Amino acid sequence: MTAYATGKLPSADTAHARTGLDPKAVLLTAGLAGPVELAAAELRDVSRSHQVTLAELPDGTAFVVKQISARTRDCGRSLDAELYAYRLATWQTGLSAVLPTPLHLDERHQVLVLPAAGAEQLYVWQLGQPGFPGPQLAAQLGEILAKLHASTTDVPLLTEASCGVLQLPDIPRRDWHIGDDSPAAMAAARTAVDDPPLAAALRHAASLLHPECLVHGDVKWDNAVIDAGPPARVRLFDWELSGRGDPAWDVACALADTSFFSVRSPGSTVRPGLATGWLSPSMRALLAAYAECRRDQPGTGQAIDAVLADLAERVLFCWIGRGVHLAVECAAATEDAGHPAVTDLLASTRQLAQACPEVLPLVRSAVARSR
Repeated sequence: MTAYATGKLPSADTAHARTGLDPKAVLLTAGLAGPVELAAAELRDVSRSHQVTLAELPDGTAFVVKQISARTRDCGRSLDAELYAYRLATWQTGLSAVLPTPLHLDERHQVLVLPAAGAEQLYVWQLGQPGFPGPQLAAQLGEILAKLHASTTDVPLLTEASCGVLQLPDIPRRDWHIGDDSPAAMAAARTAVDDPPLAAALRHAASLLHPECLVHGDVKWDNAVIDAGPPARVRLFDWELSGRGDPAWDVACALADTSFFSVRSPGSTVRPGLATGWLSPSMRALLAAYAECRRDQPGTGQAIDAVLADLAERVLFCWIGRGVHLAVECAAATEDAGHPAVTDLLASTRQLAQACPEVLPLVRSAVARSR
């Protein structure tokens, strides 16, 4: 859940959050709680686009019940991709460390139940910790992304991962569909596409894409359950945008969220740029851990080094694309295309696009085999 330098969290649309199944009935049907416990349970609406309910039992046990709302259904969205990812994790080796363990899956009614994470395991609390995200946590994120991608290569998937921002320069503007198509989001997208370096980078990223495995599609610290450890552990939730895609998109999303973290953090006065060297210790740790974990997967050989070298260019240009995506998302959340976070994100992303000749060797070096 992103604050976008406003210090405020998106409010739930409760008018749309009461259209699904009764969360207590879901928990009872799933055998997760009895009638007596549920009678005393406390329910809290934590919805964003979908209907999400936090259910806390008297003994302290807590569950998250997620289901599709009428609004998202009317927009043609579903939880199919997310439910499939959780179902896949029940039998696909390598995914158990990547996703939280689902407690109840109901594809027919589009319902998912997960154990609730503690407040200290979520982004809103973690962003207040000094040095977040540190190299150990970043390395853990790199490892789980590598496990996700290596274990799902050529696995049949229901959907294509969403990275449509890369196609914006070549889609007629009347056909753009950006989130809820808010005026602010559309204005931010127009600003990006009208910027020659950004438009060229988006086109190049689109031309490089090589879909080959399951990707999360929306990797960011907001969508992670974080155990600082030791040992550190990271798991990803919110798989609605997942599907078959290029692993570079997930890695780039992680880099973008980390590199632009200061812009997206409430109260921050730090701005990213070449003064930081672009690749912070945490970002280098993420890339190195991803590469080493990919090399350690069964069935890989010497060819993996060539694969990773090719991946580096795709990661860099998808990083630029994700920066544009975050700016558009930020504009929608703040309802202001001129919000400082939006303009800073676009300016930083433009700087990255112009610095590609200097940054690409850094990315390649970070994924190169250590000697």
